[in-house]
Amino acid sequence: MEKKIADQVRATDPDIRDVFVSSNPDFVNRMEDYGNRINEGAPVRGLFEEFTETVRRVFPNTR
Repeated sequence: MEKKIADQVRATDPDIRDVFVSSNPDFVNRMEDYGNRINEGAPVRGLFEEFTETVRRVFPNTR
């Protein structure tokens, strides 16, 4: 399933090389929350650092 999702994402843009897939419900909820907060006009600057740290915790072996 992860490969199928990654292939679909890459099909949208040939410049995309790395795709990370998570089925962790807490991570999915957090990503939805970031999207909602951005849509509501929250400052992106503060969210970016929080988002980056969240991704690093879920995918620790990435660059």
